[in-house]
Amino acid sequence: MRCISFLTLITLFLINGVTGQSGDPVLFTIDGQSVNASEFAYIYEKNNREDADYTESSLREYLDLYTKFKLKVREAYAMQLDTIPQLQAELAGYRKQLADSYLTDKEITERLTEEAFERMKHDVHVAHILVKTNPNVPSDTLKAYEKIQATYQKLAEGGDWKTITREVSEDSFTRNFEGDLGYITAVMPNGFYAFETAAYETEAGKFSKPVRTSLGYHIVKVIDVRPARGEMDIAHILLRTKKDGSDNQEVKARIDQIHDKLDAGETFEVLAKEYSEDKATGERGGGIGSITINQYEADFENAVYALENDGDYTEPVRSTLGWHIIKRVRVRPVRTLEASRKKIESQISKDERIKAARNSMVNRIKREAGFSLDQNVFNDFVANAGDDLQTYRWKVPTVESQTLMTLGEDTYTNIDFGQYVLSNARTRMALPRGTSNEDILSQVLDDFVNDKALFYEEKNLSDKYPEFKSLMREYEEGILLFEATKINVWDKASKDTAGLSAFHAAHRNDYMWEERIEVATVTLDSASLSKLPTVKKWAVGKPVAAVADKAAKKKINLEITRRIYQKDDELPYGLTWAEGQMADLPDGSGFVSVEKIIPPTPKKLEEAMGYIIADYQDQLEKDWVAALKAKYPVSINDDVLMSLVK
Repeated sequence: MRCISFLTLITLFLINGVTGQSGDPVLFTIDGQSVNASEFAYIYEKNNREDADYTESSLREYLDLYTKFKLKVREAYAMQLDTIPQLQAELAGYRKQLADSYLTDKEITERLTEEAFERMKHDVHVAHILVKTNPNVPSDTLKAYEKIQATYQKLAEGGDWKTITREVSEDSFTRNFEGDLGYITAVMPNGFYAFETAAYETEAGKFSKPVRTSLGYHIVKVIDVRPARGEMDIAHILLRTKKDGSDNQEVKARIDQIHDKLDAGETFEVLAKEYSEDKATGERGGGIGSITINQYEADFENAVYALENDGDYTEPVRSTLGWHIIKRVRVRPVRTLEASRKKIESQISKDERIKAARNSMVNRIKREAGFSLDQNVFNDFVANAGDDLQTYRWKVPTVESQTLMTLGEDTYTNIDFGQYVLSNARTRMALPRGTSNEDILSQVLDDFVNDKALFYEEKNLSDKYPEFKSLMREYEEGILLFEATKINVWDKASKDTAGLSAFHAAHRNDYMWEERIEVATVTLDSASLSKLPTVKKWAVGKPVAAVADKAAKKKINLEITRRIYQKDDELPYGLTWAEGQMADLPDGSGFVSVEKIIPPTPKKLEEAMGYIIADYQDQLEKDWVAALKAKYPVSINDDVLMSLVK
């Protein structure tokens, strides 16, 4: 497929306007085909940007360009370029690219973005009870589900959170600490959207219903909610302690001394460079850069966010590394939704929550299309699937063709579904061995329904979204214009040797060499080098060719090369633009001589080929447009044009 960026070559001609509608007058027609004022006004403003001043002269100038564009598109259809399989495939590729942007429910994506942004305004202190699952063992998942439901029931009946957490939770890191995870903030890692939702939608002091993540089932308890701590740029001075803490008091005494120096007015950056044992940051004055919550130990983080002003620094703070003095450099301002949108959309596009948007969209499509599924036909297919469904040997069972489901006017049979199951071996074989045929085929059926729903939506995008229809017209007309111009102008100009020759002959004086000089370089071999002064005397006032003849008679071996220089070229060895001037070669092996000054002359065809082809293309373009104007009548409604003038 031709790279989509090629469209920039024809941006001048692309259309993104609204098609004819009530109250939208026709601005012009080409061969009876109408172009409405709204379409022209939109593309005029789109391509002229700040220069779209809507003056009469500007509008008429652009109208001339636009009618030429439409003439070429009309001819492209007459040439039946729209029937070429390669171009049809190219257009289908563009359609697929464009459709993908529509096949995500934009309203839900926007809701998810706003939801994440609102959540990011708060940090939530949570604890949890975890019951792990093994996705490869369905029976374990069922046991985990039953266990978490029983646990939730105990809590709902007034059971003690601390006791139940120690008895039930399979998170070995937190179960002895009442399941305390500390503060979290959105957006949580992929696979934890349900956990994040439970944390942000549960009131402080209460716990959620069980939720599923990639780890298993959780009950989430909210301990506290606070305004988000956000991001802060910090610097620190670190004095390390031994792992066993044996030198703790000694290191503490030294860090206190550094703190005293700060209190006495010494500069933090200077002290960091001199004393900090964090070499990665010490050399730059202790600068760590930006931090947010859960990146450092709790004591370190709490000390940082307790600082009230830029430039404030902490009392010595203990961590597992040693003792720190931490300086607040600056608090990064809270970003607006628009400033955060790109980052959030990037995060959620890779997250399971986007599946929620896709599932919502599929459900909407099914609802609007009047989706129906014949459960009896599906059950019959399951019953006939056979024992080898999870092998490559499986084949579509021999059953009577029956309608399995409908989407709008689209119908799909059990045989269609069978072919889908056959071609999606990875899905049915990836499930754990022993999974029932009903469970396997139910999962594949979900994928089948989703695919067909998206296909249905894509087919109907042009009817549903006028802007999609306009964009597809842009792509189609752009592709056709490119191909028609290639055939009638670009290829013809580069391949029409007779036409190029005739064009060159008719415009010879348009491609002229300016005045040039021819410089000869004369070099002697080592055996003849002693004769160089003699040869130079022969060359004074005489052509180098005559010198060569005389040298040959005297058996003096010399070599002559010639080069033509133009006005802008740098001349060798100090020569000037004067016939007969001579200069010695720096290595003493010969000399150079200005042989002659060449007056302005026309360039040969091969000498100006690039320029001639470009100009010939311009001529072919003008001739082509003139022929199209004669072939296809153009009618402009001047009153409508003048109504656009501002």
